[in-house]
Amino acid sequence: MLKVGLTGGIASGKSSVAKWFQERGVKVFDSDQFVHGLYRNPDVLSKVKQIFGSKYFNDSGALNRTLFANDVFTDGVLRKKLEAIIHPLVSVEIHNQCRDSIAKKEKLIILDIPLLFEVGWESFVDQVWVVYVPLEIQIKRLMLRNGLTEEQARLRIFSQIPIEEKVRRANIVIDNSGTWSDTEKQLVTISKELDITI
Repeated sequence: MLKVGLTGGIASGKSSVAKWFQERGVKVFDSDQFVHGLYRNPDVLSKVKQIFGSKYFNDSGALNRTLFANDVFTDGVLRKKLEAIIHPLVSVEIHNQCRDSIAKKEKLIILDIPLLFEVGWESFVDQVWVVYVPLEIQIKRLMLRNGLTEEQARLRIFSQIPIEEKVRRANIVIDNSGTWSDTEKQLVTISKELDITI
């Protein structure tokens, strides 16, 4: 079974690429979606409150994710503390997903992991695919998607390894800076080269 780590910069279009393969029957593990679920897990929320304090929680006990994300992305120390809670749980789930795919004799699993290089998880996979867009397009898309100021968008982007570095370390680069039709042609080519039935 081929294990693919799919990554790129924030707002580069990774999710669209992952969805394209998923719609064609390829197993995809979305680490962001998994992490979103963790923020509803009582044990995780308890650890977050214990380490970060109650100021990030509303009266009903739910995490104010907007306030929390803003602080975490602007403070490297806070980010490391959060990663120490979240990353081990993601790592366990990645291995569970891969084991399940092997048991089902699937040919391919795509692990959609934004921080693949930052965390050092490229060692988990056989190939790394990077979805690329230039920085200015990335900033505009992130501002539009998340309702951020340019400064907030830049802070989030610069909290990751530069996209050029990710491209340099990739096995396959998917250029998503043009139209979706242009991107889709690349995905069809990749599928043919890997003998993936789509």
